[in-house]
Amino acid sequence: MAFGFCGFVSGSIGLVFSLISRGGEIFLTTRRSIILLVIFWLAIPALAAIPAMEINGAQYWVRAYVEAISHFSTTGAMVSEHSSLPRSFLFWQAGLQWAGGYASIVMALLILAPLNMTAPGVHRSPFLTIEHGNVAGRAGFIAWSMLLVYGSASLAVLFILVMAGIDVFDAFLQVMGTVSTGGFISENGHFATGFGSFASWLASVTMIFGAVSFAVHWDVIRGRTNYLKDRETMGYLVTMVGAGLLIWLLGKPILPAVQSAISALTTTAIPMDDVGFTQLPEPFVMALILVGGAAVSTVGGVKIIRFMILFGQSKVELSRLSHPSSTGSVQFRQVTIDPQQMVGLWAYVLGYAAVIAFVSILLGLDGIKFGEASQLAIISISNAGPAYIPESGIAGDFSSLSDPVLLALGLVMAMGRIEILAALAILSPEFWRE
Repeated sequence: MAFGFCGFVSGSIGLVFSLISRGGEIFLTTRRSIILLVIFWLAIPALAAIPAMEINGAQYWVRAYVEAISHFSTTGAMVSEHSSLPRSFLFWQAGLQWAGGYASIVMALLILAPLNMTAPGVHRSPFLTIEHGNVAGRAGFIAWSMLLVYGSASLAVLFILVMAGIDVFDAFLQVMGTVSTGGFISENGHFATGFGSFASWLASVTMIFGAVSFAVHWDVIRGRTNYLKDRETMGYLVTMVGAGLLIWLLGKPILPAVQSAISALTTTAIPMDDVGFTQLPEPFVMALILVGGAAVSTVGGVKIIRFMILFGQSKVELSRLSHPSSTGSVQFRQVTIDPQQMVGLWAYVLGYAAVIAFVSILLGLDGIKFGEASQLAIISISNAGPAYIPESGIAGDFSSLSDPVLLALGLVMAMGRIEILAALAILSPEFWRE
């Protein structure tokens, strides 16, 4: 009944919006676009929480809501006790992750990219040249195109896993958790033991697929470019190799080290072996998670494109120290990054740090130690839930946290999908003035 009621309400709302937008033009201002984005990421989990309330009891609506936000934002943290959940609810959780990964791509292309909030120098594609503001005019094209890429990749990986002898139900869970980079945790707490070496490497490749810009995927499929020509994609892969080598130097065998680097950088953050991230310095793991993936992908974090541009700016500034008359500028994908965009980048990074600091202090008021509080803040805003290892030893287990802490972290998870500047803008009085 819970699943049926949730489906009926969601379907009715979707049908109403579909009828409203059909055959017309819906133009959104910057303010309305941001409001729509915030409502989307906060309201959809409210509908998805209906089955979770059936599991947890109606009196635990906060935990049910945070559970839904966690999976829909592809954070992947578990609020309900994993061992007591029926298979239908496990499928529901993994399905929310898959849907959330798809939604993050569509909303990035539909709203964030036209507002230039994904990052300067984002991959230029037919998606990003459509008239600004006309949501109805481009929604269908973006939604169906991305569903074709995202869904086809999911089905292909599912078919390979089933052919490799993985149970169909388990294969469904892992496909939905890896292509969305949500990180669905199996009952044994890590990946390799439950699914074998082949499946774990296939999962790693699937995580990388989800972490690369889907605008790039689309243009590769259409023959307009290839991955080797895309600077952001190559920079991301080089970062993965470097992170894998560092983890190897820290004591992990080389193959698990590479898989751990992939899992952390894609913010999937699931332990790929029985050791997971426990032998690695926590600040190092948190740094990898903060880097995140490409713009217009399923991955959380700051996004690699922002770091590449900021490092480019650092190189220009160092050059000016030795050559004061230098007029060098940062270029990315044949686009010159102007000073105003650079200020926006710094504002984003500082806003990200400010949110982490504020949430860490807030959690400290609930009696959580600073190290754990800062870890929870970073993991939540970067949508990398399984990176949290509580005293129970179960990756991504948030069940021991109090309701106020869970609600705060749930809002931070949603903020990680909304984009920091958009989320903070809505708190500003200037935003609401005509």
